[in-house]
Amino acid sequence: MVTSRVPRRHPSEGTMVPTPQPKGAASASPDRAIRVLLTTPDASMPGGVAQYLRVLRPHLPGDVLYFTIGSRSERERTGAAMLRVLQDSWRFARTLSQGNFDIVHLNPSIVPKALLRDGALLVLAKALRTRVLVFAHGWGDTCERALSRHLSPLFRLVYGRADAFIVLGKEFKERLRRLGYNRTVFVQAAPIEDDLLACSYERRVRRCADGSHQKFNILFLSRIEKEKGIYEALETYRILKQQHPYVSLTVTGDGSHLSRAVNHVQTLNLADVSFSGHVEGTAKYEIFQSADAYLFPSYSEGLPLSVLEAMASGLPIVTSAVGGLRDFFENGTMGFMTQSREPEVLASLLSRLICDPDLYAKISLFNHKYARDQFTSSQVAAQLERVYRFLHESAD
Repeated sequence: MVTSRVPRRHPSEGTMVPTPQPKGAASASPDRAIRVLLTTPDASMPGGVAQYLRVLRPHLPGDVLYFTIGSRSERERTGAAMLRVLQDSWRFARTLSQGNFDIVHLNPSIVPKALLRDGALLVLAKALRTRVLVFAHGWGDTCERALSRHLSPLFRLVYGRADAFIVLGKEFKERLRRLGYNRTVFVQAAPIEDDLLACSYERRVRRCADGSHQKFNILFLSRIEKEKGIYEALETYRILKQQHPYVSLTVTGDGSHLSRAVNHVQTLNLADVSFSGHVEGTAKYEIFQSADAYLFPSYSEGLPLSVLEAMASGLPIVTSAVGGLRDFFENGTMGFMTQSREPEVLASLLSRLICDPDLYAKISLFNHKYARDQFTSSQVAAQLERVYRFLHESAD
């Protein structure tokens, strides 16, 4: 249970500080639970926000009410979407007005549809005098540029009313400031599933460290979209396959470019490429266990959960320098991060992992330990609870 009288950690400080009471307000009861209305995508939908909340949900207190918004189907028509938005907004207002909630927790990405939808909910929540926390998950560069050039006054008018934001990297905190948001911003990690940390990875390390080179399986796990770097990944593999004939590639995920990616593999006549579709649970754990390195040449990210999951599984990482990864990624210690998405560069970095078994083993062991120490779902849930307490104890 989240209770209201505890010390708070200011987002920009590293020590616990006393919590001031709101001016003119009575002291909160030490036993009073903080009631949170948390918006969530449909649990069956793919995507980082849905996965984040699925992983975190078992570790959050019972005083959090989950309120489903957004598309219920990937094939939703425009008319149905408009009707659904109106219905969701009406249900939200009714639930909020009847539920005596202390905090509304919204979970948009910085993309047009999500900002419009959640902006309306934010206005409703503030009209009902409820504190609002906005967690910006994904970050659309094109949307941000449009906001900066043409719509920053509107963004400040609506989202400037939020009592706090959470972002997934220091870079996004700075970008949020440039959009004109001047209230509290927390920078937090993303959670990984605890079961991934329980999976054994030592056999893979021994296999790759013995220098026998009987196999080396590269994993690309993501939405299959151009912006995720799928074509760079395939071209990287083509180059690497010429140098190391025993390598293979596993492509995991669904998306609008899946069929094109399959056709591209056939056009390039690439051998030893498998497409496994969208996976969850045990099937996902097995995918990670069968891989030897993780390739992620994405164009733009918040904090990609798949990279954290790969680290938890003991996989060395080769990634583009995107989003919140820049805040913690140690080049050469966790794998390799590069500003380039050129396949020749990515292939050379993967080749270093293949050709240096000692380096491979050190990275694998380090990544598993780092993920275990930093990204468990219970740790991230505790961080979020501290944010709830901070908001509940802060004056408007």
